[in-house]
Amino acid sequence: MAQPVLVQVSSLLRPDALVAARGLWRVPGPPRLLHVDVAALPDSALPWLWDVAEEFGRDADLTVLSSADVLARHGAVAPLRAARRLRALGRGAVLLACGPAVSILICDDPDSRPRADGPADILIGLPFTPTLPNLQAALGFSGVPWDASGWLDLAEKAAAA
Repeated sequence: MAQPVLVQVSSLLRPDALVAARGLWRVPGPPRLLHVDVAALPDSALPWLWDVAEEFGRDADLTVLSSADVLARHGAVAPLRAARRLRALGRGAVLLACGPAVSILICDDPDSRPRADGPADILIGLPFTPTLPNLQAALGFSGVPWDASGWLDLAEKAAAA
């Protein structure tokens, strides 16, 4: 299995880094892991970097963001709302880290049927938040899951590593 490509939004402030990341992101094959780590960045950069996060999120297999990232960008908006918006823009899953011991995994609805009552995804509450290196390793070892149970298994492997 190919080593997953990891892009951290905070590293894309430099134009050369953004160009390099876009080039790596377009290479077919390896899983794509996006870390939306904008909470500690200057307020003036947040709107532009959030746009970049949405751009990369469209093709990410897994997007990781924290409640602090959502708060920094959107203020008092419910973090789950912003996470679901990122999930709806792309094709992959989203992991919303609510703290070191709690996270929410948002992925495809396992029955894959359109739902009239809301978003066509499923929320899985996790009593842990796997680290980024462990998620990257799990994606490299297991590949990209196809369904909710696969994503849950990947998150559990990453937390156990």
